[in-house]
Amino acid sequence: MIIKHSISALVSAVLLSGAAAAVSYAADNNNSEPEEKASSDASTSSTTTTESATEPTTLKKYHITFLDFDGKTMNVLEVEEGDPIDYSEVDVTKLHKHINEYTEQDFCAWNIKPDFADKDYTIHALSKTATIIKGKEPDKNRYFSTKGNVSLEGLEASIKMTVQTPQTDKDGKFITEESVVDISASCIAKPSALSDAFAKGDKATITVYPVGDQKPLCTFDIVCHRDLGDVNGDGNIDSTDASMVLTAYAEMAASKEYKVSDKMLKLSDVDMDGKLDARDASHILKYYAVSSTIGEAIDWEYFFDYDKILGSR
Repeated sequence: MIIKHSISALVSAVLLSGAAAAVSYAADNNNSEPEEKASSDASTSSTTTTESATEPTTLKKYHITFLDFDGKTMNVLEVEEGDPIDYSEVDVTKLHKHINEYTEQDFCAWNIKPDFADKDYTIHALSKTATIIKGKEPDKNRYFSTKGNVSLEGLEASIKMTVQTPQTDKDGKFITEESVVDISASCIAKPSALSDAFAKGDKATITVYPVGDQKPLCTFDIVCHRDLGDVNGDGNIDSTDASMVLTAYAEMAASKEYKVSDKMLKLSDVDMDGKLDARDASHILKYYAVSSTIGEAIDWEYFFDYDKILGSR
């Protein structure tokens, strides 16, 4: 009986030990599966993250539209976000034009000038327009020798500059600023030397140009009363010339048959009344006295208002 109870207890102990081992194995298996799964999930997540990081990023692109003076499209640049806008891609030299003979237009600036592309932009070209304005022609058109240069004194010429600004008015038009620059003193005459102007005769046409420009501003006629008062043609006007005039006048008074040449009449008639007389001799002496005092040759217009005497002749 005792043996039977002992065997029974031993069997129970073995069974309990096996059950405990089974429970422990099951517990171990249950605990390891989540760890393996977590490790697997972590590995998958890491792979996904790595793959996502290596994918290229597509930047947004913006369109930069450039318009000319008339609002027409000149060029459209496609620029990635954050990249600089290359204004050299737009050929502004094409905007230069001659509106007419005296008006020229050119590029001045852009109404806006963003450095980088952060949105779509429409950029307008601003113009500067220069117009040459002619006023009076030169005062002097009569000369009495071929020495010196053509005078442009009295000429009135200016340049009107109209520049568009980035500001706009209520109608959306660009506001302009205007300025006028007097260029009278910088204009040049061609031919400029009287010797060149009168090389082929006593009349010449002079063309006036703004400095540095090939477009003529105006033309006007000049006339030369060559060597007036130099009766003997020696290059000087002095008492000898006055004496010759008095002698000729006396001869003409003494005899109606006495005639002087057209050349002598032209050189002697310094007051330009159409006659050779004692008054011309007196004027020549006066000219000689004044020029001797000054020390240089002077213009006969110092003594006479030929515009009044001759009018439009």
